[in-house]
Amino acid sequence: MGYGMTGIDIAFCTGLLKEVGDDLYAKFAETRGTPPHDFEELAQRFRQLNGQAEDAIRSALQTNYPAIRWSDGEFDLEEQRQTMRSGDYWICDPMDGAFHFFQGFTFWSTALCLIRDGVPVFSAVYDPCHRELFHAVQGEGAYLNGVRIAAGKKQELKHAVVATSHSTLVSKDGTLVETIQGLSRVMSRSMITRMLGSVSLQLAYVASGRLDAYWEHGSDTFDWLPGALLVQEAGGTVTDTEGRPFGQGPGGIAAASRTLHPQLVAALQEEAV
Repeated sequence: MGYGMTGIDIAFCTGLLKEVGDDLYAKFAETRGTPPHDFEELAQRFRQLNGQAEDAIRSALQTNYPAIRWSDGEFDLEEQRQTMRSGDYWICDPMDGAFHFFQGFTFWSTALCLIRDGVPVFSAVYDPCHRELFHAVQGEGAYLNGVRIAAGKKQELKHAVVATSHSTLVSKDGTLVETIQGLSRVMSRSMITRMLGSVSLQLAYVASGRLDAYWEHGSDTFDWLPGALLVQEAGGTVTDTEGRPFGQGPGGIAAASRTLHPQLVAALQEEAV
């Protein structure tokens, strides 16, 4: 893997992500079976491990690519809405699926994305528990451990395995009703619906055909960008939940194969059952 149109060394970036992800996995293995007693303990553990992982990734990238900016907007939705629209910058989620990590579930990941003029041009999602590395480069396809992947080929939503998530603050951020209505609409029109954990990993599963579709309400754009590029480069379609261009407003995300995507969006707009 060389530099390509992104101007970065893909092998270096994916290797860095794997190194940091494997370090996190070592911590995961050490503490599995001893979940936090309360939210305060969870938050303390998260700040320590997430901070260490982010510092390692950020330091290495800034050393090798000093001209590329770093966004601190992972937990700042206002910054995400007003994010830089020109030039290059990194977004990173070292512990996507942190609740799963600390509870001992294996569905978490480490994600990195390069944004150019508001559009993702490189992304990588690493699953340390299963040693699976997904990556995509704009215009060059999506890959799992170096092998090209493609979105699924099912023709009807009623046969689809669909996934979703809700925001951590779903009871406070105004998306609770939308989330419940979306579940009612899609569950009644698909074969089965699941909430698996890491958002980036669920989108990677759509890109590889393991899941047929994914949707989520809210404004957590930075959570979705790494996986969105994977889906697009795997031949899928990504919009907001109403079918509008993805990432240009607080409209959530709808990602699926090209055949199923219109059906998913239509289901989300129909009356809840």
